[in-house]
Amino acid sequence: MMIKTTLQGGLIYLTMVFFIATLVASALRQRMLIKGFWAAGFLTAVSAVLWRGIHTGHPPMQNLFEFFLCMAAFLWPLSRLSSWKNGIDTTVKDAVLGLCILFPAGFVFGEEVRRLPPALQSSLFVPHVASYVAGYIMLARAALMALPMLKKGCPPAEMRSAEAASRQTVVVGFLLITIGLVLGSLWGKICWGHYWQWDPKEMWSLATWMVYAGYFHLRLKTGMRQPRLLAVFLWIGLLFVVLTLTWINLSHLFSGMHNYA
Repeated sequence: MMIKTTLQGGLIYLTMVFFIATLVASALRQRMLIKGFWAAGFLTAVSAVLWRGIHTGHPPMQNLFEFFLCMAAFLWPLSRLSSWKNGIDTTVKDAVLGLCILFPAGFVFGEEVRRLPPALQSSLFVPHVASYVAGYIMLARAALMALPMLKKGCPPAEMRSAEAASRQTVVVGFLLITIGLVLGSLWGKICWGHYWQWDPKEMWSLATWMVYAGYFHLRLKTGMRQPRLLAVFLWIGLLFVVLTLTWINLSHLFSGMHNYA
């Protein structure tokens, strides 16, 4: 575990403090403090992303450290959108998710500035990575929203609400990772001459996509008859997202064209 003593590290830790303060305020049922701390966490997270971009001189989406910074900055607007669209307050879940995302950025991944490789100097760089950043966050939130569906004796009203919210969220997430997959294929054709390289990262990204495709197939087949199984699918999908982001990138067992990530 490493402690970052730079401005970048300070912004990460301050964001985490605001997220923790949001959880404490929620436990104390202090509505105004919840809103204030949550908004402050968002502003600090955005500041961390902006500072990283200024410091490196390129869009901060090159590696996992930067990827996780961007993910944390997406949480507040998605939380507000969820509240507006579904009438569900996901602040606590999103704050916990934010802490989980920022912990490796703050204590595990290095913040060393790296030169942007030639392969990433493309107009597809930002839209491809941004699609996955937003898509993975949406898929993680869909799994959290589905938690009530795993409980025995869950009230029908709560079950329906969780079902609707998780379904709407996973639809957006799936669309975004589909866009990311297609853009990545086009980018591969431009850079390496082929749409598909059978790279480990490509294969796991496709496997993740297929898990969520299986979720939609199950929904069409069973509807609301098996809500727990649908929730389990979402958590399996989230496991694949985590493995694709971490183990496949960091493990020395897998070498490929995405090692720079």
